[in-house]
Amino acid sequence: MKLYEYQGKEIFREYGVPVPSGAVVSSADEAADAANSLTFPLAVKCQLLRGKRGKSGLIRRVGSVEELREAAADLLGKADWGASEPRLLLEPWLDIQKEFMVSITADPVSGGPVLLASTFGGMDVEEAAEDPEKLKRYTIDIVRGLQPFHARNIAYDLGLRGKSIREGAALFFNLYRAFRGCDAELVEINPLTMLSDGSLTAMDSKINIDDSALGRQKRFLRGRDQFDTDTEYEAAKEGFSYVTIYPDGDIGIMCAGAGLTMTVIDLIHQFGGRPANFLEFGGPLYQRTVKAMRFALVNPRIKVLVICVFGLIARTDVIAEGLAVAIKENKPRIPLVVCMRGTGQERAWEILREVGLESEKDNEVAIRRAIAIAGGSE
Repeated sequence: MKLYEYQGKEIFREYGVPVPSGAVVSSADEAADAANSLTFPLAVKCQLLRGKRGKSGLIRRVGSVEELREAAADLLGKADWGASEPRLLLEPWLDIQKEFMVSITADPVSGGPVLLASTFGGMDVEEAAEDPEKLKRYTIDIVRGLQPFHARNIAYDLGLRGKSIREGAALFFNLYRAFRGCDAELVEINPLTMLSDGSLTAMDSKINIDDSALGRQKRFLRGRDQFDTDTEYEAAKEGFSYVTIYPDGDIGIMCAGAGLTMTVIDLIHQFGGRPANFLEFGGPLYQRTVKAMRFALVNPRIKVLVICVFGLIARTDVIAEGLAVAIKENKPRIPLVVCMRGTGQERAWEILREVGLESEKDNEVAIRRAIAIAGGSE
């Protein structure tokens, strides 16, 4: 779950990470009223769950109440808000001397957190990240956590000196506390700025909360704005992971297990097809095949639906029974290509034949057949 910038900065304040004072508004009048407690010039920032707002003209600098009203009305009226509620964050436009980037995320190699830091922050940080000399990595022991001496070493490596080392070390230490305390997948500050007096401030925030931890992180609620499409949102409410791959994709996907689903997507790409979606109904969801198929068929552009199952603990004959019910209830109007293997597969194939389907014995064969159907050659 992604947080908006203003939400991330609220978290930063709680954990002692310095952020500018600001106000969140949803109208030009509210912006003008909020300006009474702020100092011009101000930054007017659209609150959207996407990056590159500066390059897209979604962050404006204003020097007076009149300019603020005009900018607020323009951004609120013309920005592409999608499912997000139109909101603006107002903050002082600070005198920045230097920009850094710092983030903490999960490292798939070590299995623990890793802190990434760069002296090249701001809008072009992606280009700087391509040079390993400009992006420093610090692996953190998940048991011991980020120690104060580690934080001081990181500050020194980034070129901070004097009181800035103490400020930087405290900031990194508290950023790690926020990462663990919120069950985050990612916390990032870009840019982390040094002001003219040598102090450090988080000018932006990016926090992604682990969806699996939302049960204990009660204050974070996933709404429609967290999803790109209505289908993704409705599927999530039912417990399914549905992600649009290509809006114009013509091959629908419905697989038992996330790993198998990603493998099928990769194979479709490899063989020249266009996958429309990611949808898995593995684990405890395999008994809810009727609803899973309903989500898989919602896209009117798909010409064929690929269903792949490799059953070990979950028996394929049980899954096939659910699939047979799903076919009868959903009455799909497009061809289905099925590859079902694993425990109880002989009985599963019999069940599929009863509803007019013949299971392929190999995923690659099934996928090539689906691509041929989508291309009109079968």
